[in-house]
Amino acid sequence: MYLNEQELVPYQALNYVVAEANYGGRVTDDKDGRLIKAMLKSYFRPEVMNDNFKLSKLDTYCCPPEGPLADARAYIDTLPLDEDPEVFGMHPNANIAYEKFTVGMLNLTVLMIQPRVSNKGAGKTPDEVVQDMCRDILSRMPPKLNKEKAHESTFAVSEKGQPLSLGVFVGQEIDRFAKLYDVMRKSLDLLDRAIAGTVVMSQELEDMSVGFLNDKVPLGWEKVGYPSLKPLSSWVVDFIKRIEFLAKWLYEGQPESFWLSAFFFPQGFMTASLQTFARKTATPIDALKFRTHVRNYGPDDIQEVPEDGVNMHGLFIEGARWEPNKLCLEDSLPRQPIDTFPVIWLEPVDVEENIEQGCYPCPLYKTSTRRGELSTTGHSTNFVLFLYVPTEVQPEYWIRRGTALLSMTNE
Repeated sequence: MYLNEQELVPYQALNYVVAEANYGGRVTDDKDGRLIKAMLKSYFRPEVMNDNFKLSKLDTYCCPPEGPLADARAYIDTLPLDEDPEVFGMHPNANIAYEKFTVGMLNLTVLMIQPRVSNKGAGKTPDEVVQDMCRDILSRMPPKLNKEKAHESTFAVSEKGQPLSLGVFVGQEIDRFAKLYDVMRKSLDLLDRAIAGTVVMSQELEDMSVGFLNDKVPLGWEKVGYPSLKPLSSWVVDFIKRIEFLAKWLYEGQPESFWLSAFFFPQGFMTASLQTFARKTATPIDALKFRTHVRNYGPDDIQEVPEDGVNMHGLFIEGARWEPNKLCLEDSLPRQPIDTFPVIWLEPVDVEENIEQGCYPCPLYKTSTRRGELSTTGHSTNFVLFLYVPTEVQPEYWIRRGTALLSMTNE
């Protein structure tokens, strides 16, 4: 018995509902929905009725020949207990991410149960280590950003006296960093003095001290900071780089390419970029969207600054890689689950233009968790936007592979 495409439609709809129910109640946005549809599309197809139809690239998984139930059970018993990622359409590199996560959780548990005392003769005490860390971070923090010393073009206004959208955006970002900067300096100073015994060691400072020993970002910083999964040592380096990027923009004017990872609120940057074009062309911002042009160079080799739209850089791609010779997505190289992505030109175009042809709607996330609280738009707050990246295969292939762009890595 064979089913044509029209007959498959109700089966797909029914099983989509069933999959949502079995998904554990975590189908929270359209990205979850499209993943389920892509997974089901691999199995609910006419060919599945053929004997020995391969369900994946692996020869192990196929539709057993028609026969008694005992034969089907015997075939199932031959399947391996540990599934290869290819079974689900994922790259073998997916195992690397899983193993790193598992080892990370184990390391965290070990750090949490290790003793916090040491022999004075064997080296520094935990308090001395934390105190040195406080002073080191304070000494490395760059000067606080001062908007009063801004370049004349940073907060320029239009001929009508309106502040430019990107200028408003960077001003808001500087204010957010100023708040985080003040919290960091105050808490570092208090912890240093608490260890020295000149102020009372509160529970918050005690937790901060333990976090420092575990290389974790203090909760007080996370509350006023930007989303990040980096350990403290890497987080501090990343924070300094963000301040330096904003300082260059503030004091020297708009850059040729924008480091998207530097921003608290990259969604705001996208809106400001569209609004700049909207005001220039007297076009409603709701009638615009971005076309994605992937360049074959990095931020240090900018060859042109677009008249309309913006260059941006600093992204990483997970589950695929950019092939500069073919100008499209390709499978990741072995043992390289995450790769750097080149400069992107975001070109504002009419919302009615077909920008999806031959492209994969690649979601861009702030962090690799790919989740967050749902915003009023129905999207996760960790989600920024879809970028349409050229591909030679069907988009479902990359959906099943979990391909996405990230503004930062976990390291």
